[in-house]
Amino acid sequence: MIRKSLVAVTLLAAAAYAADSFVHPSDVARAMQSKFKSLKAYQADFSLSIKDMNKTRVSSGVATYGEGGKLNFTFTQPSGDMIVSNGHTLFVYVSRLKAVGKQPLKTKDKDGKSLYSAGSAEGLSNLFRRYHYRFDKPEQPREVEGGKYFILDLKEKEITGGYDKITLFVDPQTYLIQKMRASSPSGRNVELTFSNIKLNPQVDPKLFQFKEPDNVKIVDNPLTTE
Repeated sequence: MIRKSLVAVTLLAAAAYAADSFVHPSDVARAMQSKFKSLKAYQADFSLSIKDMNKTRVSSGVATYGEGGKLNFTFTQPSGDMIVSNGHTLFVYVSRLKAVGKQPLKTKDKDGKSLYSAGSAEGLSNLFRRYHYRFDKPEQPREVEGGKYFILDLKEKEITGGYDKITLFVDPQTYLIQKMRASSPSGRNVELTFSNIKLNPQVDPKLFQFKEPDNVKIVDNPLTTE
């Protein structure tokens, strides 16, 4: 009888431990948002791969985040391209075209429709608001592609013609996104990867102030949901 009681207690203790250690997708989402809200700044190298049909474009550079939805993506490949947000307006500069796309960020929806915005606390919050999300497999975090991640599959709640499916690879130690993949009904597939991540580095505020180059064409509201 004593032995049976000990077995029962052991099983109950194991069940209680399992319940306490169980991680739900919403726990990870909350931890990710909390982490970003606690950051004053964030900087990382990025690589971006965009595949449309049989054509693939690869680019890279340095990404910087500042409080208040401020972003700067400075491209080294292709050299000269930039994506800059001061938290109110998003600027996309394409060097080879000598053109600037100027997009006001007046609503949370517009803030959350760009993959780049997932690199900010505001963009991340809107991402989880606009998409259903779940773990890709029950075992989390898990080893995959040379690392250990929480892997979240996101599906758009309302079809907008943009990225309807997104996969996030989240570092279980820092709760920061290290890789994200997205696909659209049009056949576009995107992979954005971050490396050499630095938390709260000293950042020049001028990074988030876009100065329009001379002799360039300015296009207002050019962005689609992709």
